[in-house]
Amino acid sequence: MNHLLVWLAVALLLVAVVLLGILLHLRLHPKETTGSSSSQGFRPDPNESAAIDQYLYDRCCRYMMEHRPFLVPFFSLQDLANAVFTNKLYLSKTINRYSGKNFRQYVNYYRVMYAMELFRSNMSLRIRDLTELSGFRSQTVFLRSFRQVMGEAPSLWCARIRKKKNSKP
Repeated sequence: MNHLLVWLAVALLLVAVVLLGILLHLRLHPKETTGSSSSQGFRPDPNESAAIDQYLYDRCCRYMMEHRPFLVPFFSLQDLANAVFTNKLYLSKTINRYSGKNFRQYVNYYRVMYAMELFRSNMSLRIRDLTELSGFRSQTVFLRSFRQVMGEAPSLWCARIRKKKNSKP
């Protein structure tokens, strides 16, 4: 009989805690529960949502610069989503909105920038070397991505950079 009374007391306490939680929620969030002018219910402030999206995009850019995950040839959207603690659909939309690029283009941009950095530090590197060292899986994708980012072929860019360095006193 004592066990039954203990279980009954625990159950009543649990019900009381749940009811208090509901009342607290209703008091803190009256817009979500009362009839609003919108037939769809609560809508977040668009400025707040944009600030959150911008913050996520900034976190992605910082992560890409600090950790250089793009150097891994099979780096994926899911990998980046895991790293910045979000889901890949939301992340994909945020990258598209703020960079104007899809995920592959976004990653390849960082790879191209890294390849340029590598070449500036070691001008004896060949296109094939730059392709492999910057995380590209194929030279064709590297060539296409480089042209898309820089507006010229990597061989022309490299020749121009070499010429500039050689012409300096």
